[in-house]
Amino acid sequence: MKDIKLNPKPMFYACVLEGLRKIAKENGYALAIHGSCASDLDLIAVRWNDTFSTPNELAKCFINELSNYAFDKSEFEELTTPEHRYKNQIHYTIPIIADWYIDLTVIED
Repeated sequence: MKDIKLNPKPMFYACVLEGLRKIAKENGYALAIHGSCASDLDLIAVRWNDTFSTPNELAKCFINELSNYAFDKSEFEELTTPEHRYKNQIHYTIPIIADWYIDLTVIED
């Protein structure tokens, strides 16, 4: 019998996605997935409205939502610092627990 490897990460990421999509929309962004979701959830947020929050505000809303799933909430926000990539991308790594995390890239004008 073949040994089957189970990976619960994609299922978890699928469950949190709808909440994050709503948050993005409320903040003036469209949200897209890229990647396999096998190890992390790679998201791209693109401004989709004339009225939008700053990338940091969007990331804080995501952090607030995802902190519901984190065990060590005291260090949750401290671990998430933006990294500027290229000239129009801000990248956030948002930890959830252990090696479960969200990679959020916000595209600016």
